[in-house]
Amino acid sequence: MLKATLRKGAIVPLEPLPPDWHEGAALEIEKSADVQIDIDVWVKLMKELCADSPMEEDGRMQAAIDEHRLAAKEQVRREMGLSQ
Repeated sequence: MLKATLRKGAIVPLEPLPPDWHEGAALEIEKSADVQIDIDVWVKLMKELCADSPMEEDGRMQAAIDEHRLAAKEQVRREMGLSQ
């Protein structure tokens, strides 16, 4: 099930649409009983929580992200038979 939120009268997906969905496809939408978090409120909270983090942590976090991306690319290349 796709999760979405209602913003200014428009339904906004919170994740990528399934690949088999196409423009003009009929959808059934129901209100969720789950408590939904407002993305704007979440972003504001994260900015407040991270505001006083040391710059060294930013560097370590970026290095970890870069390492993960490289490992993921290498794995995909192996799976596609592009490298050994």
